[in-house]
Amino acid sequence: MNKYFINTYGCQMNYSDTERLSAILEQLGYAPAQTENEADFVLFNTCSIRQKAEDRVYGQMRKLVRMKRERPNLLVGITGCMVRESSTINSEEQDKLLKQEPVDLVFKIDDLPKLGGLIKEVQPDFKTPISEGDLESYFHIAPKRESKVQVWVPIQTGCDKFCTYCIVPFARGRETSRPMQKIVDECAAAVESGAAEITLLGQTVDSYGISVQDKLGGRVKIDGEIPNVVFNQGIFKGENMMASSDGARQKETAERPFVTLLKEIDKLKAKGLKRLRYSSPHPQDFCEELIILHKELDTLQPWIHLPVQSGNNKVLKDMRRTYTREHYLNLIKLIKKHVPDCAISTDIIAGFPGETEEEFMESIDLMKEMECDMAFMAQYSPRRGTYSAKHLKDDVPKEEKARRFHMLNDTLTEISRQKYAQFMGQTVEVLVERQDGQRCSGRTPHYKEVFFNSGRDLVGKLVSVKVTKTDNFFLKGELV
Repeated sequence: MNKYFINTYGCQMNYSDTERLSAILEQLGYAPAQTENEADFVLFNTCSIRQKAEDRVYGQMRKLVRMKRERPNLLVGITGCMVRESSTINSEEQDKLLKQEPVDLVFKIDDLPKLGGLIKEVQPDFKTPISEGDLESYFHIAPKRESKVQVWVPIQTGCDKFCTYCIVPFARGRETSRPMQKIVDECAAAVESGAAEITLLGQTVDSYGISVQDKLGGRVKIDGEIPNVVFNQGIFKGENMMASSDGARQKETAERPFVTLLKEIDKLKAKGLKRLRYSSPHPQDFCEELIILHKELDTLQPWIHLPVQSGNNKVLKDMRRTYTREHYLNLIKLIKKHVPDCAISTDIIAGFPGETEEEFMESIDLMKEMECDMAFMAQYSPRRGTYSAKHLKDDVPKEEKARRFHMLNDTLTEISRQKYAQFMGQTVEVLVERQDGQRCSGRTPHYKEVFFNSGRDLVGKLVSVKVTKTDNFFLKGELV
């Protein structure tokens, strides 16, 4: 039996994609390999949010060149965010990635149902037990879960935000939401199979159901501009209040689809669902009603990851982030008002084109004001194909970017140390994710990682741990 091996890069969405990719490959007759050397088909599920991510893929592929020469029948493929057009070395129209040795085929993740046909195009003798017509769409593929206890469920594809530094809207297309009942059905099946925690995934997960594509039925083309949000009135019901950039409250005519979806999935607590999370929301679409759900729904956890990217309005505008510093901080204020113990994390970029020292310091001040529990920080790097790479001069020196990055990290470390210290002596609930011998680790409802020892197998179980030591970014404790 032929074997496959997948190299996965990027965010939770990419790893969720790999679960569906693995399922299709096994339906096509492949079995998983432990290493690339054992595999007959090596795949790269790629991320292209930053140029460095793509460079890592090219570096790994170069290692396969000699392997391919020694084993001509070895199949090499690329999927994920780097791919623009599904094609093979035998297609009339080819994605530029096929010029890269030793690549045989590439496909957009949405074209996963076409994989059998693409393989046959390269290897005519390949006999596929399933055809493209057997699968209605990517979302109709039942994933091969890496974990039955902690489950990722994608609820949308694509992105409409067009941040100037990001290639995702061009790689994954315009934002399209998955039918709500299909999502609920997948979550229900996961819970019946033992899932205790579900994380809903989307590029901008809180805009579920309200994109231009959802409203116009797929008739929107990529134009490089941010579309106006069009609300699908057929989905909405009731009345909702949302925070505006100046802190005032603006009336909406209906409950947001994402709010409705969370309420529906929360009902699965009767069947055994313990925890519900989502990643990642966008500040433009985040609202007070969603924040309030964190104290109203039993399963929705007290942790919110809300990317900001910069604390300065000019830089935010240059990034095309579609909100202001004031709007973001008002959302933080609402989180602390309604869910005082909620953990908050964010994303920040250091050294964006044109960012002055004064503008950068506003990011430092914002981190201090919001008192974030965690931040995922990056030094800006131009990504080929993006607006910023084409039109904005990368004028912050490399050394200065590094200095600013370390300033962000030092600020985060000081805030985080104080945040984690608050858990000293407390007994916390931990969902155990990993165990190596007696060494266990897992996360609390606040997404804090905890390490402790146990002589019995606890992976996938919820346990109580008393915190005996705190560090900058993790907790240690004893099983209660």
